[in-house]
Amino acid sequence: MKTKVLLIACALFGFQMGFAQEFKTVAIDSVKSMSIDLVTQKSIDKEVAREKSKADRAIRDQERAEKSRQKAEKKRERAEKAREKAIKKEEKQERKIEKADKTVQKLNSKLDRAKNDLDKMEAKLDKTMSRGKLSEVEIEKGNLKISKQRLKIQELEVDIAKAENKFKKLNN
Repeated sequence: MKTKVLLIACALFGFQMGFAQEFKTVAIDSVKSMSIDLVTQKSIDKEVAREKSKADRAIRDQERAEKSRQKAEKKRERAEKAREKAIKKEEKQERKIEKADKTVQKLNSKLDRAKNDLDKMEAKLDKTMSRGKLSEVEIEKGNLKISKQRLKIQELEVDIAKAENKFKKLNN
């Protein structure tokens, strides 16, 4: 076992030595390479400076374009908001008009019912009075109910006038 391990280790060492590379040391004239390096370095520096200025200009142009795009976007958004606001205002105005119209119609129907009730009350009171079945107190109670109904009708007429004025204002 020890022999096998020793043989494998020797084989690996020999294999490694067989593929090892040699390198030569080369003497470089440092003065000559320095002058070439300075000239090439200056030209490289100039090229880098030109490229940097071009890149800076491109970045500035890109920033300007981005700013103008953002301004245009904000302007478009403001216009969109203004348009939506105008639409909402118009819809609100239409709802107010519809509500005012509905109120006028509702008050008119209440007025019609109140007038019908008044007519029925008066007819009923006249009918029972003509029969002579009512006492003075009952007659006064009937007259009181009729008076209350007339006041209610007058209040409804005032409310209708106000509602119609409101409706006319909203339509103008």
